[in-house]
Amino acid sequence: MKSSNSLQVIYRSVTTNYNHQMEERMTILPPAVLTTAQLVSGLVASVKNALDIARASSDHALKGAVSELYDSFLDVKGRVLDLDEENRALKVALAERNKYIGPVAPHGYYFVAGDKERPLCPRCFQENPQKIAFLTSPHEWNRGIRRTCKLCRHHVYEKEMEL
Repeated sequence: MKSSNSLQVIYRSVTTNYNHQMEERMTILPPAVLTTAQLVSGLVASVKNALDIARASSDHALKGAVSELYDSFLDVKGRVLDLDEENRALKVALAERNKYIGPVAPHGYYFVAGDKERPLCPRCFQENPQKIAFLTSPHEWNRGIRRTCKLCRHHVYEKEMEL
């Protein structure tokens, strides 16, 4: 009977704490806008509250079960935060990747998205660390046409020289 009452007290405490936190959050931010960290922080408070109530209880089985729940929750919390960080990094990388178009045949040029008039130097663009350098306008060279990188001085021949 004692453990059933203790479980009811924990359930009421956790749901009351959760509902109170949700009311506070809704006045500040709509739930759809909450970050992963905010959601996890609210859940941490609820789990800590259940742990405190279990510590005050004399039911050892209940204490052990809630303690295991808390340990498992901390593992899940760490993993969720790691995944959230990885997700943010991937979004940044994807946004960066969409800034450029290329390589575009026949010369392997890369372009800043929306600017097909000024190609980037393929050599600089593919280096590690990546450099963003524009090629010059096409100019004649020994009866051929070439562009030159303003940074590394690499030449890209759009029409081969006639020797």
